[in-house]
Amino acid sequence: PELLRGGENTAASDVYAFGMLLFEVQTRQEPYAGQKSSEVLAEVASEGLEEEKRPTIPATTSAEMAVLMRDCWQGQPGLRPSFDEVARRLKALEAAAAKGQGCKELRRRRTNDLLFDVFPRHIAEAILDGKKIEPEHHGMVTIFFSDIVGFTDISGTLEPHKVSAMLDRLYSQLDALSSSMNVFKVETIGDAYMAVANLVEDQSADHAKRIALFACRAIEAARRTVIDIDNPGQGCVNIRVGFHSGPVVANVVGTRNPRYCLFGDTVNTASRMESNSERNRIHCSGQAAEYVRAQAPELILTSRGRIPIKGKGEMETFWVAEAPQPGANPSSLPAASPSSRVS
Repeated sequence: PELLRGGENTAASDVYAFGMLLFEVQTRQEPYAGQKSSEVLAEVASEGLEEEKRPTIPATTSAEMAVLMRDCWQGQPGLRPSFDEVARRLKALEAAAAKGQGCKELRRRRTNDLLFDVFPRHIAEAILDGKKIEPEHHGMVTIFFSDIVGFTDISGTLEPHKVSAMLDRLYSQLDALSSSMNVFKVETIGDAYMAVANLVEDQSADHAKRIALFACRAIEAARRTVIDIDNPGQGCVNIRVGFHSGPVVANVVGTRNPRYCLFGDTVNTASRMESNSERNRIHCSGQAAEYVRAQAPELILTSRGRIPIKGKGEMETFWVAEAPQPGANPSSLPAASPSSRVS
């Protein structure tokens, strides 16, 4: 403005001009686009206006950048920042922008990691790309189910936040086991935990063995999980486990809070194996037992004989256990009662 009024060019004048360059870089437009140049120059030079003539800064501009531009455009040259001050403030803005971008990238990675935990990787990538998920048929998987023995009584005696804390302690251990043993966690519903092998990657050589050993470690983890940390006298969690092998169809259901679900009679049968199991024991179908026998001959299979299974009629089922370790206390091992049954 002082140059338009006949004044001399100074460093402060250059700062004013630099402020205009900042505007152009930030907005990708001319400072007074669409206005008559003669009128703009006259208003900028005028000293009698209630409000100095300056470009309109878009609302999308950061507050710090907008303040810097306005400081560079001060009508009185002495109030404008020096170039050293401008450089310092621009560096601060650049550092803040880089930090913000880093935070965004970190949030993006955390979001992706969460998706990859909840969904198989190829499903998560399809969701991120906005692609439609098609049902997938899997010819042979082994499905694991567990639930907590006496959970209804536990829920009736403990405060809800303590029930939630107990489940969190248990599921955190099972989640760690599923990761270390490369078993895919499908979901948890209340006190039920569902996992599967040979679904998201090829584990055709050991899917039943993998689930059987996961079941053994899951029971051990549960028996280390205190029901109420404020009252250790209530003891630790006991679970019952069941698994079955067979074909399934996998698909993502829903668009809001989508769920990765498995469908088919194999899911129902695996669930029946669990509901007909017993405290701290592993129960499997005859078909799953055949795979265990082939893939893990070191495991002990004990027939229960033919027992009635709801919706399935009579089925021969089996208890699964590891061979006792040398020096183990026999009384700590579950008894093998072929005909026993939980209704």
